[in-house]
Amino acid sequence: MDFSKLNGKIFFQNKFIDSRKAKVHVLNHSLHFASSIFEGIGVYNNKPLFLGEHIDRLFLSADLMRLKVNYPKKKIIEICNKLVRINKIDNGYIRPLIFRSSHSMSPETKNCKSLIAIASWKWGKLFNKSSLSLNISKYPKLNENIYPTQAKSSGSYQISVLERSKIEKTKFDDCLMLDLNKNVAETSACNIFWIKNNIVYTPKKHSILNGVTRRCIIELCLKNKINLKINDYKLKHIMNADSVFMTGTAAEIQVVKNIEKTKYETKSQIIDFLKNKYEILKKQCPYYIKEIRT
Repeated sequence: MDFSKLNGKIFFQNKFIDSRKAKVHVLNHSLHFASSIFEGIGVYNNKPLFLGEHIDRLFLSADLMRLKVNYPKKKIIEICNKLVRINKIDNGYIRPLIFRSSHSMSPETKNCKSLIAIASWKWGKLFNKSSLSLNISKYPKLNENIYPTQAKSSGSYQISVLERSKIEKTKFDDCLMLDLNKNVAETSACNIFWIKNNIVYTPKKHSILNGVTRRCIIELCLKNKINLKINDYKLKHIMNADSVFMTGTAAEIQVVKNIEKTKYETKSQIIDFLKNKYEILKKQCPYYIKEIRT
């Protein structure tokens, strides 16, 4: 899909305009220096899922990347909902983006202005497979002492793009990344969980994006008394798992069938239970994770 030819409206430069007219100059600061931030918000039955949670993270990312948000949260939420109506998005995606203007061609930013664009389109899941095959990334995920991992920023996806472009010609679908201490981190665009003896494991958040769907799964485990452990885990820990799954707004809950040559069970009562709970949430579309009722 060529997103530059997307139909419908985009909110840009303080108004709703035709998507194909939403353009920036090639000498845009964020294009050159990876200083933009964004969100990905799922839409189900004409309603955004966890919209408040995503917009809160957008503001957190802006603060971490020192970008000004020119609208209050309430206004951005209003724009997102209006875009869903204008573009008739029954099931799809919303992409708010905040980036710097073209007033600098060096890392210096004092003359740059913050710009905001919000788009929406009809979209399915990130992966069109029932289960995925992962390899192990050559590059490590950096931690919060090196760059702001909790910001959903364009710069934090550089390694993901490199790894995904590398595996396009292989039998693998995605990659598992380790942190600087060779602990399990996440995949190119998803958080990762695994199950051993009915215990669900997932890494700490110091070297990963603390995904909204990740937080949802953690909350579902806690509320439904599923044994959950969050810690630093070496690669051998996930390699000895019974089942593995990934989470993300676009991926939802995605089963992993193997990492390199290690195979996993793709049928799991815990994963099925979490998937069923997530399907219920897609129908309810709460604004915040704290609103989850089981």
